[in-house]
Amino acid sequence: MYELEKISLFINKQYGLEFRQQRLKLLQEAIQMRMKTCRMTSIGDYLQLIEQQPKELLLLVNLLTVHETYFFREPSHFTILSRELIPQLVKARSPYPFLRLMSAGCSTGEEAYSLAIAALAVPGAGIDWDFEVIGIDVDEKAIKKAQAGVYGLYSFRSCPKAIRDKYFYRVKKEQFMIKHAVKEKIRFETLNLFEQAYPDWMPSLDIIFYRNVSIYFSKEQRKALFQRLADLLNIDGCLFLSCTETLYHNNRKIPLIKNGETFYYQKQAGNSLPGQTVARMLPTTGRQPTVNKQLRPAFPSLRKKQISKIIPHCRCAGVTRTKTLSSTDSKGTRCRQLFAAALDLLKSKQYKEALNRLDEIVALDSSYVKAYTLKATILLNQEQLEAAVQFCRQALSIDSLCLEAYLLLGMATKLAGQPVEAMQRFREAIYVAPECWLAHFYLAEVYQLQEEDTYAQREYEITIKILKQGNFVKHGLSFFSVPFQQDDFIQLCKHNLAKLQN
Repeated sequence: MYELEKISLFINKQYGLEFRQQRLKLLQEAIQMRMKTCRMTSIGDYLQLIEQQPKELLLLVNLLTVHETYFFREPSHFTILSRELIPQLVKARSPYPFLRLMSAGCSTGEEAYSLAIAALAVPGAGIDWDFEVIGIDVDEKAIKKAQAGVYGLYSFRSCPKAIRDKYFYRVKKEQFMIKHAVKEKIRFETLNLFEQAYPDWMPSLDIIFYRNVSIYFSKEQRKALFQRLADLLNIDGCLFLSCTETLYHNNRKIPLIKNGETFYYQKQAGNSLPGQTVARMLPTTGRQPTVNKQLRPAFPSLRKKQISKIIPHCRCAGVTRTKTLSSTDSKGTRCRQLFAAALDLLKSKQYKEALNRLDEIVALDSSYVKAYTLKATILLNQEQLEAAVQFCRQALSIDSLCLEAYLLLGMATKLAGQPVEAMQRFREAIYVAPECWLAHFYLAEVYQLQEEDTYAQREYEITIKILKQGNFVKHGLSFFSVPFQQDDFIQLCKHNLAKLQN
């Protein structure tokens, strides 16, 4: 075990990969695989081997990272890139600008080629302005495949057929090669992002895609690497992360931008590019606590059995009896006591009385966020969906990072038969807390209902991964426990995955 920990620390120092307890088994299995190939029996001897031979260390590292990628993954990023960001950067950099884009952790190249195709879709590309895309990855084998530019059908599972037909040649029945017009815009390089010094061609970038890479790193390494990448950007340059990573990197040095439903970071000297808002925290839904106009139509009649499928049961945890209220108590103390009383009443299913206590809190302090989210939860369980939505929006007008409000909004709109709205709310919950497995689970359900099987599978797989990492308690609901156990949700996800795959 001592040698295993030493190998873990050595890999962490060289490549930034972090191995918490749940990932040590994966490391052990990879080591055993490489030891068998190298015909070694002593883990101590293998430790010496990787210390002396960097290529063997790299072979081991490649077994520990996932090379899952495909063309136009998270398509909204590429849409906003070609329709807004690149045209704005071209205009700002004129005359005849030259933009530089990078895919950091490009794996087998699908993301880098997607960037080039998105750029080529912008009017004037190669005539009025030009660009290059750089794809970097630590895996030499993956880089060689990227340079070859030949892909099977599975890499196109999120790519429109029209794009595939326009930018690829069919070389076999189920194999396609990227066309020269795209390939000539891209260079691929083998590079470890944790190198002490980056090569001369790295700086002065306009767009960086750094997605689904930082999940392997510790919090400190993630922060340091994010800052190094941000330093490579030109002014107004943009840094994209996956939706499950974005808020992990939130900081004050480079602002988080909300552009429509898309989030990214933008380096700024002063003003941002037009049409964008700085999301120092997630943007509020507006100060006016009104119900979304889309929710105005009467909600369909729902039975309690339907509600129970999506709303966790009201089982209050750890509620203590309140002491006698005194008129001399401060406003803050009185609000806390009233809130504890509301929880106590809820525990005994006295819903009307609980709502009355919460109304008293709002009358005393209209900024008491928990009063709104607890009211929304009670009303949602009572099928009063419009009222629940109203209180969620009031909570968000006070605290735009209120995870519970986003979750409850997603639940309400899902129940109301408004899947597009529900997906947006669950995605916002994930931006606030990427480890919120319940948001991923509900998002998967909505995708499945919409027959968007690829996205549903992805979200079920993420849910399983988060749960297996021991994050069951991070479901995002403050006052109630979820109705099933961790293993139940894992089995449900696996069952749904099997249905989707068949």
